[in-house]
Amino acid sequence: MMNMKTPQHLKNEAESGFSLVELMIAVAVVAILVTLSYPSYLRFVLRADRSDAQMVLQDWANRQEVWRADHPAYNTGINPSNTDKYTYSMVSTATSFTLTATAIGRQVADKQDGVSCGTMTLQQDGAPGPDGHQICWGK
Repeated sequence: MMNMKTPQHLKNEAESGFSLVELMIAVAVVAILVTLSYPSYLRFVLRADRSDAQMVLQDWANRQEVWRADHPAYNTGINPSNTDKYTYSMVSTATSFTLTATAIGRQVADKQDGVSCGTMTLQQDGAPGPDGHQICWGK
């Protein structure tokens, strides 16, 4: 009779690789990690977009101060351009201005320690606001 032993090169190939159970365990671990990390990622994105809006407000406040250095009043005819995350507005007089960034879309859900950061203001004296929302500015 013929010898029915499995050839050595076929035996090694059959034993290498992952089993279906091992693969499913790895997928389950990755799914759990994604589920736990995704909310933190979303909060980080909202904070980063808030930081961008703060930079826009500070940039426009600086532009107003440069304008005022050469003119007797603040410029009343300019506004920052809106984005898909914030709308910007400015109220100005000859001696003061208030810049406002108002969140739109998903950015409305932005909060810092339970305080809504959907609206941020910056005044000519550098005071961030609105009152009670300084935590949104990191203060």
